[in-house]
Amino acid sequence: MSKRAHEGQESELESKRNRASREGHTEDCQDNLCEGCDVGEVEISFVRKDAQGQTVEPSAQELLVMAIEESNDDIKKRLFDLALDKYQKDEPENRVGYATCLVELGKSIDVQESIREGLDVLRGEKTKTTEVLLALSGAAIALVNSIRQKQIQYLVEEQQKLEENDDDEEEEIEENEELKQKQKPSKEETKIYAEAVDSLTEALKTGSSDEALFKEAHTVLNEMRTYGQSLNIPYYSELSTKVLHTVVDLIKQLPDYEQHDEALTLWAACLLNEQKPLETEEEQMKVMDKIESLLNDANKIHAKQNEGKENPWVWQMLAMNRINQSNLAEDEDQAIELYEGAIEAFKKAIALKPDDHELAAMFQVIAASEEKANAAAEEEDEEEEEEE
Repeated sequence: MSKRAHEGQESELESKRNRASREGHTEDCQDNLCEGCDVGEVEISFVRKDAQGQTVEPSAQELLVMAIEESNDDIKKRLFDLALDKYQKDEPENRVGYATCLVELGKSIDVQESIREGLDVLRGEKTKTTEVLLALSGAAIALVNSIRQKQIQYLVEEQQKLEENDDDEEEEIEENEELKQKQKPSKEETKIYAEAVDSLTEALKTGSSDEALFKEAHTVLNEMRTYGQSLNIPYYSELSTKVLHTVVDLIKQLPDYEQHDEALTLWAACLLNEQKPLETEEEQMKVMDKIESLLNDANKIHAKQNEGKENPWVWQMLAMNRINQSNLAEDEDQAIELYEGAIEAFKKAIALKPDDHELAAMFQVIAASEEKANAAAEEEDEEEEEEE
């Protein structure tokens, strides 16, 4: 064997030994020849040239976008750090950008204090421009969602402890109910949520049809919807409905909302997730008809703007709505027709987004339920024939 080949082999073996130790590597590194990729061991460099051939570093905003889109947690943190440094050094006057970076960092790696810091920066802005108000609303609802998720996490952990204990079943049920009652939003959570709503309401008063404003407002409204859905728990479902109603009211304040499929889809999602057990069946059917109408309009707009391609989320919600409609159908034939329509809608959603594993799993549950129901119906028919 030549000396060069031998050296190459030794180098490869040494790399594999280093790689096997995991030291100096990120958790998801799978390259056996990698000599070190841990964030603490590697310097991130960017190669981009301007018209004169000079190296150009990315701006703070570009670094922020990279950080949000990055999937590796360690590199994500490093990119956020670089973005924050860039804002402080190159754009010290851009407090909105700096605060947004802090909020996005907190959301990405689940650090509530970072979100709070970003929110405080925005609160400190003397002139509340539309940009500041939108960012303030976004930061506030991000903090509210973080507080709520930690509360939900606490509930899940405590419920697991109850299940592991050897307490009497009746006592366990009672303790579980007490835990659920403690899920009531705190005064701080309620106050910050109100701040998010007030800030967005004020921002929308400008009536500007700017596309950037619409996108930012839509993002905030979608997070408000998420918050509303997270409140859909025993004892507090009325609060959930109230939040979702507020989201719908704010959607209607968006300029030209009827022309945006995102706004119509979000409206439908709010209606679909409302819990109104006291409504009559007739009232429920009216809501479901409205959902169907909103989603069909959204699909048409989306297809028109995307070369005929439809929205998988729209078809997923159409499927869920049709299942609800089938449960309230007046006769069996209508119920079957609506249920079959739901199955077809799920299939279209999956065809449009085949890599969505959660959607595929949902469809499998629905399909399995249908097969079970069909088998039971066939068995019942056979029994009736035998009796005859």
